[in-house]
Amino acid sequence: MQNNTREFDLKITDGWLIDGTGAERRRADIGILDGRVAALGDLSQAPARQTLSAGGHIVAPGFIDTHGHDDLMFVEKPQLDWKTSQGITTVVVGNCGVSASPAPMPGNTAAALALLGESPLFPDMHTYLQALRGLHPMINVAALVGHANLRLAVMQDPMATPTEAEQQAMETLLRESLQAGAVGFSTGLAYEPGSVSKLEELDGLAHIAAAAGSLHTSHIRNEGDDVEAAVDEVLGISRRTGCATLVSHHKCMLKANWGRSQYTLANIDLARTQGLDVALDIYPYPGSSTILIPERADLIDDIRITWSTPHPECSGKYLSDIAWEWGCDRETAARRLLPAGAIYFAMDEDEVQRIFRHPCCMVGSDGLPSDERPHPRLWGSFTRILGRYVRECQLMPLEQAVARMTALPASVFGLRDRGTLREGAWADIVIFDPETVEDRATWENPTQPSVGVDAVLVNGTQVFPKLEGVQRPGQVLQREFPAMSGNAGEA
Repeated sequence: MQNNTREFDLKITDGWLIDGTGAERRRADIGILDGRVAALGDLSQAPARQTLSAGGHIVAPGFIDTHGHDDLMFVEKPQLDWKTSQGITTVVVGNCGVSASPAPMPGNTAAALALLGESPLFPDMHTYLQALRGLHPMINVAALVGHANLRLAVMQDPMATPTEAEQQAMETLLRESLQAGAVGFSTGLAYEPGSVSKLEELDGLAHIAAAAGSLHTSHIRNEGDDVEAAVDEVLGISRRTGCATLVSHHKCMLKANWGRSQYTLANIDLARTQGLDVALDIYPYPGSSTILIPERADLIDDIRITWSTPHPECSGKYLSDIAWEWGCDRETAARRLLPAGAIYFAMDEDEVQRIFRHPCCMVGSDGLPSDERPHPRLWGSFTRILGRYVRECQLMPLEQAVARMTALPASVFGLRDRGTLREGAWADIVIFDPETVEDRATWENPTQPSVGVDAVLVNGTQVFPKLEGVQRPGQVLQREFPAMSGNAGEA
């Protein structure tokens, strides 16, 4: 319904609306008032303080990045150009078991914390979220609390089995984090200290999350030879506790395991038919990126170093070349590089595309903005979906792909009035040309901005291209209804 009592703050005209639900695109103008969508339809006669022409391009909900590691970037690099330039208006942080809060007790640390940045961690979730609000984030942010942080914050020996008192302390800390506004908790079962956790510990935490109507996201214990068992492990946690589950950046690594996603996806489908609430996400590239793990040095032929504290000159080089230059084996070279980060080329592009076609699959960039030479997924994941996966490979209609990046994650994370363009929803909007949009970030030049994105609005304020003198408009988002996965475009 058109608002006839006040003029719009902004009117977007001449666009094809893809509303995020999976419905077919349609011609519609959008009237924005007080940061929300106030009207949709023919608004040619409606007054507005400003008008933005979409030029016949697509107008869609802003993209929701389900898997970010930007926790500390709101402090260190608050412009977040790598997000806004590809149409991202909301990011979920605190993934893979590591988050900006709670801070470890003195003496405790974990290698995976290097994924976050260099700033000090925050003592608790309330303090972190309050700090974000004070910083006025560029985009919206929802936060998970990391399981590794819980261990590091309460356990004298975070590599041990928690005592009963430590388990209770972790559960209390998780409950307090959820009450403060966290949308769930994450595990990084492939990293220390999460790798030593047993099911009793994980079930206890999942029971707390389930009681709060939130979810558990997991970097599963193994994405190689034991990938099926690792997926089944997190499905079992969901089955026993009723906690909604998200399998993070699902993949099957190493050539011997290519094709096994047909079995992991079948198990996920079975769990969903049994009533489990399960979703997953991917990034659209055949290479992964994380900290450098020496034990992988002889398993994967192509490993590219993204950063190294003792040897920064090795950034961008392949581990095999470094080992040859140093006259040692690859594992020895890897240990000399630590602490360090790396890209691992051990995935199959066809399998990545198969996983993305699954109806409950979303998109998470998993970008590492603190890396000196990051994986190109940081700057290009969402535009790569639009350009390569939709326009070139025709994996699915554009409307369905948009739903995977908007309405579906809003449902999974319980984000009210996000992910769709309808009257009353927040005006998180991306305008793009479906014929030219594409990623430009490459392995050699990983920080190249995408092309084909015309404009991005967060809560009704333009953040890309940047406008001078505009305050950063992002909000800290909380779960406002129970987390619930669904099938994008099938509503």
